Amino acid sequence: MKRAASPPDTGPKHEALPRGIWLLALFAMPFAAAGIGIFWFMVASPLVDWARMQTWNQVPAVVESATLQSHHPSKGGTTHSVSVRYRYVVEGGAYTGQRAAIHERADNIGHFQEELGRRLQGLQRTGKAVPVWVNPRNPAESIVDRSLRPGLIALALVLSLVSGWFGLAVLAKIARAVWNGGTPVLPGS
Repeated sequence: MKRAASPPDTGPKHEALPRGIWLLALFAMPFAAAGIGIFWFMVASPLVDWARMQTWNQVPAVVESATLQSHHPSKGGTTHSVSVRYRYVVEGGAYTGQRAAIHERADNIGHFQEELGRRLQGLQRTGKAVPVWVNPRNPAESIVDRSLRPGLIALALVLSLVSGWFGLAVLAKIARAVWNGGTPVLPGS
């Protein structure tokens, strides 16, 4: 009796992906999301704001209130933020502003927040004008200090690259394996 010939092998055999791969993907997603979020909110957004503020006009403003706030997170250390309210006039219209700086979140990178807070508190006490930057297309939009903080940008960039790279690299390996029908070979395995 003759045996029937088996069909020829036409390509790589596809292995089923182990369940652990999907758990690894779930683990990697927050890292990728954090990297993208940190980059967007702490690097890209401040850079875009800084670039568009370069065409704004400077006008004098009167500081109505200024507060240097100290925050004590549960992990220790002290961070600072500035809260300010000022009024100014553009083309006969009276406006009130509240934005102190491009980076509005509390931080402890250098002494920027402390110095800005003390300067604004001093101007409030003396009644001297503070120069503010006003959007000529929308005079209701203004800021006291439009300077970019390279140290804070650099730190955020490093955090976003490390977190994002790890998460995206793992997800890319998993996606490639799913696409090719095999099990991913991850770094260090």
